[in-house]
Amino acid sequence: MTDTAAIERPAQAWVQPIVIFAGLVVLTFLIFYDTAASMVEIWVRSETFAHGFLIFPISLWLVWRIRDRLAQITPEPNYLALPLVFLNGAVWFLADLVDINVIRQLALVAFIPLAVFAIWGWPMIREAMFPLLFLFFAVPIGEGLIPPLMDFTADFTVHMIQLTGIPVYREGTFFSLPTGNWSVIEACSGVRYLIASVVLGTLYAYLTYTSYLKRTLFIIASVIVPILANGFRAYGIVMIAHFSDMKLALGTDHFIYGWVWFGIVIFIMFYIGSFWRDSEEESEPLPVQTATSIDHKKLLKSAVGVLLLT
Repeated sequence: MTDTAAIERPAQAWVQPIVIFAGLVVLTFLIFYDTAASMVEIWVRSETFAHGFLIFPISLWLVWRIRDRLAQITPEPNYLALPLVFLNGAVWFLADLVDINVIRQLALVAFIPLAVFAIWGWPMIREAMFPLLFLFFAVPIGEGLIPPLMDFTADFTVHMIQLTGIPVYREGTFFSLPTGNWSVIEACSGVRYLIASVVLGTLYAYLTYTSYLKRTLFIIASVIVPILANGFRAYGIVMIAHFSDMKLALGTDHFIYGWVWFGIVIFIMFYIGSFWRDSEEESEPLPVQTATSIDHKKLLKSAVGVLLLT
């Protein structure tokens, strides 16, 4: 039996924590405006990381989905978050000294779950773990994968061409067929497909499965499948161009075929994954909390501590 009185808490119990949390986040993003602006700038100019605009709204929607479970939690400010906030600030400061932008951005995003921990405590972190971790997908990271992905795509394509029986000469990421010359450039590395697949695959795994094993396996598949799919994409484009005497699969078609192929692959991956879909999650009941009000002094002290350490 669920303690109805424990669940039906006054709405006022959440007003102050939400206002304080929103204020802390806004102030932090204003203080570290340059870091936040650098993320947005990359979202705007790079198609690879354009999904960054969607991460925060999706995270809010994920929190909204579990609002009934979160409503059972009485905010319990936790002072243990303060040293973590200090450590996170130190990481940002060191990254700023050596000018490592991605570390600054990760530290900025990390402030949000730390602020949640400081204001609501561990019960909230436990219940909203995935939406909070999902925020890190907003950080434009992954460009370091481009060189190895280019090498893999070149290796895969040349190997498949050789299996087809067509003579090919390779030098690095450049290779030649009797009908023309090819090179695997950054846009052909497949990093866009990989990042998009991991973001979508992680979200799909969370929404579709309750088993951690199934979630892990699907996320692993969302890493491996786009890498292999990009290899087949590159091979297919070369073959189409080769057999059409270099008239098809060039220029704009080259990229259109890529996104169409990626859409088909993702659809098939999600369709196959749906056969192992778990039933609607039956969340583990939260322990009944006897407190019906917040320790306002502790909440304010925790918020002030976070702000001072930011």
